[in-house]
Amino acid sequence: MRLTGRWIMGLAVLSLLVLASDALGCPNCKEAVANQDGDAMRLANGYSWSILLMMATPFALLGTGMLMVVRAVRSGALPEL
Repeated sequence: MRLTGRWIMGLAVLSLLVLASDALGCPNCKEAVANQDGDAMRLANGYSWSILLMMATPFALLGTGMLMVVRAVRSGALPEL
């Protein structure tokens, strides 16, 4: 079981490193919008916050699920693995 978990973790880290360059996007577009004033600047801030929230949502969901499972195991509702 532990070997499988390590294998999955290694595969996840490797895929993260390989695909990280694709996640950079278009920095010129971001800078062009960010250098403007008024409504364009508010639009850039809106994009930034929406990206941050979309990135945080899966971690919040997984963390909540893990917390619920740990609490259930500690209370005896689920058997220990």
